[in-house]
Amino acid sequence: MDNKTEVMVAMGAAIGANCIPCFDHLYAKARELRLSEAEIEKVVALGFKVKNGASLVLQKAIGEVAKIEADPAAACTKHDCPC
Repeated sequence: MDNKTEVMVAMGAAIGANCIPCFDHLYAKARELRLSEAEIEKVVALGFKVKNGASLVLQKAIGEVAKIEADPAAACTKHDCPC
């Protein structure tokens, strides 16, 4: 696997892992490797598709087991949130 592909895969993984420091580091590395903004945007969009899809599957599974439905509108969006 070439360096460019490695960084792109790692960026997607950083999104999936909610690792902001990893993403920041990999973004800088991507720019060093001359990935275009369009390439980076595509990686980010795909990373979020996978992450959000997994979240929906998890919500459904929890709902089936515990009979609890998560409210997607109740998602935490604040960086200083104690959750």
